[in-house]
Amino acid sequence: MNNSKKLCIVTGSSGFVGSYLVPEIKKITNVVGIDVVPSKHTNFCIDLGNDDLKEIFDEFINYEICIINLAAARFDFGTKPEEYYNKNILSTENFLRSLKNLNISKFIHISSVASFDGEYIKFKNNLSCDDAYRATKNLQEKRIFKWCKKNSIKNYTIYPSAIFIDISRSDTNIGKLQEISKYLPFIPQINVRKSLTYLPFLTNFIIECLINNKLNNGRYLAIERPVLTVTEIIKFNTKKDLIILKVPFLKFFLYIISYILYLVGGLGRLDLKLTPNRVNKIFTDTSYEQIKDIDFLSYNDLNSKDQKKITHT
Repeated sequence: MNNSKKLCIVTGSSGFVGSYLVPEIKKITNVVGIDVVPSKHTNFCIDLGNDDLKEIFDEFINYEICIINLAAARFDFGTKPEEYYNKNILSTENFLRSLKNLNISKFIHISSVASFDGEYIKFKNNLSCDDAYRATKNLQEKRIFKWCKKNSIKNYTIYPSAIFIDISRSDTNIGKLQEISKYLPFIPQINVRKSLTYLPFLTNFIIECLINNKLNNGRYLAIERPVLTVTEIIKFNTKKDLIILKVPFLKFFLYIISYILYLVGGLGRLDLKLTPNRVNKIFTDTSYEQIKDIDFLSYNDLNSKDQKKITHT
């Protein structure tokens, strides 16, 4: 049932997560979607760095508001570090200033597990796309945490990993893997563990943070258990019984191919899909079992009944 005095403002409402989340939130409260890309889930098509935001927010001064922040630059190819800084830091700072006079009860920030690595990366204008994303995501959540603390606002920071849904999508890395996996004649043995986040479960947890006043504000890891290996993920995506082959020096050969494609693509000017950076991602463990001061039980407890069905191999 909608409550006319309560409102949820969702940034990044036209994106992958936002377009799935907004219809679910509309079942329980009023929603205002904000994004630079127009869609049926977006009420105001405007950049968070635009000073006109304050004028828009003046319309909602009499509401009790929850913010769900999804907006961020996230592309891993062809984006300059300063663009990440402008979108993830400067626009966020302007967005926070625009909220000054509103009655905000909660701020739910959807960060990324990439932020954990970003803690140790100093932002510079010569960073790679991935490192610029990691560094600015970490800086972004620090800005938000500091602002919420200063204004005595409950802050929930949620860390998903590679987000997927049952239907493959070409605009996400896991979606590309889902599509490619269908055509594989065999599965290479890659025992590196990679974390995943199932979008319906992530949505459930965001809504739980929205409606459950007993849930402590803090940091929450949102990845599915058990954490699967790359081979298990490919098997899970194909839905078929394929032969698992151990390919000697697979990582080395993939690196060679990726560097050849890098040269063919004009020293990285064209995205030929297999880049050295993406090979490095495949062979990097992302189980995140050693992260301190973070709640990794609440997300899994909420979805435990259905979780094994999703990641069962």
